Amino acid sequence: METLRNILLMMDPLFIWGFRLFDHPWGGFMAGLAVLSLLCVVTGDFTSHLARRLNRKVYGKYRDEMVRQHNLSVEALKHSDKDAYKAVNRQAHEAFGKYFFSQAGAFTLSIWPLPFAMAWLDIRFGGIPITLPFSVPGVGDSVFYPFFFFPIYIALRILYGRIMCRFPFYQRILGWSKHGNDTQMVPFMDLLKPSAGESPGKAEGDLPPASEHKDAPRT
Repeated sequence: METLRNILLMMDPLFIWGFRLFDHPWGGFMAGLAVLSLLCVVTGDFTSHLARRLNRKVYGKYRDEMVRQHNLSVEALKHSDKDAYKAVNRQAHEAFGKYFFSQAGAFTLSIWPLPFAMAWLDIRFGGIPITLPFSVPGVGDSVFYPFFFFPIYIALRILYGRIMCRFPFYQRILGWSKHGNDTQMVPFMDLLKPSAGESPGKAEGDLPPASEHKDAPRT
């Protein structure tokens, strides 16, 4: 723990500069938290994409197997083959579990800077109550740094994802870390669609309207 503390203290100039952007205490504090949160988001996002790139063959294998087994289960339902559906669906669940946990690991890499940022914040602001300009129901008129840090981090993470996807260079990064082929899951709603050769809206055995009968009276 002492080694980690020393490392964080060495990085103190990098983390503290955002808190000195404004002379006003509240402005400097909020700006510092925003800069630190953005640094965590960018670093974590880069690490996550790097991991997806390095493991793209494994992730792609899990993803393609999950999609294949899912589509086979939908096809079995379409043909009312319950035994085939149960067998394939079991394999689809296993494939989904492998892919889900692989992506959970990649997501964890995207938030790894967060505990280190909080450790530094604890060195700087831990145990120091921050007096609010007004009282918050259920909270009071004083809080600690996590009260502001977590909402700012979550908001910046959401905004970052929405804004960065608009830039072409980030689209290239997404393509660089993409895994698996382009095969998509067949939605279960496709089972409600009429089969080939069956007219939509006309069930089997429906009688044609009276005007189509040869002996229908003419008006």
